[in-house]
Amino acid sequence: MVAVALSLVGRVRLGRRTLAELNAKMQFLQPTKLAVDQIQELLSRLRAQEMAFRGLKKGQGLWSKRLNVLSNVTPEGVWFTELTLNPTQGLMIQGSAIEEGGSEMVNVGRLVQDLKEDPDVASAVKDIQIESIKRVQDGDIEVVHFTLACALREPAEALGLGIP
Repeated sequence: MVAVALSLVGRVRLGRRTLAELNAKMQFLQPTKLAVDQIQELLSRLRAQEMAFRGLKKGQGLWSKRLNVLSNVTPEGVWFTELTLNPTQGLMIQGSAIEEGGSEMVNVGRLVQDLKEDPDVASAVKDIQIESIKRVQDGDIEVVHFTLACALREPAEALGLGIP
């Protein structure tokens, strides 16, 4: 009976030691796991963008026309810093405008209105909203940073795949 009890105590101690070693290894690997998870999330977002851009390529004639409209209706003093196409959020346009006595806000509003009124853009985008707008002092120049959220119509239509 004593031998069985000692055997069980030994196994319990061995189990605890093994558990402590495994916990220490988990703690050591936790930062690496977090880094891998972040990379996987980034890869997933990039794959989604790749699929969206592949769809754009299939309808590139339509989208090149729409991007040309974007260029044509952009007011002076406004420029774009990033265009992102996301299947769930749609087309996100980030840009900036130089402060010109208060007209920069009007210019951003006019850009949105001109894009909404263009038939080529309207055929792909069901709504365009100013998602964010923020004034920033950059040395002697005041700049307004903005983000436009362009909700796409049905994905096949919006990507110009010719499916009604």
